[in-house]
Amino acid sequence: MKIDLAAPTVDASHLAARFGLEAETLRKYITQGLVRSRVEVGENEDLGRSRLTVRFGNRVWIAIVGADGSVLSEETKFVASSTSRQAVCSTGAE
Repeated sequence: MKIDLAAPTVDASHLAARFGLEAETLRKYITQGLVRSRVEVGENEDLGRSRLTVRFGNRVWIAIVGADGSVLSEETKFVASSTSRQAVCSTGAE
């Protein structure tokens, strides 16, 4: 697989498979704003490589991409929620 780094684009079916989804379902989530991405351009010893991170819910796909757009490595992992949650309980006592 190749990724166009000029305007980072990943094939929807490839990415959807990494998240355990159908491509059309992933497209729907993208349209709804539920998928976030970030591109980091390498410097110093990482010059010529970029890291593409795509997050959906608690799932993250990370690809290291060479200057020619080839995927050098990739991983999918589960991460903690990015929103803080507070437990709310009622004891009935005041």
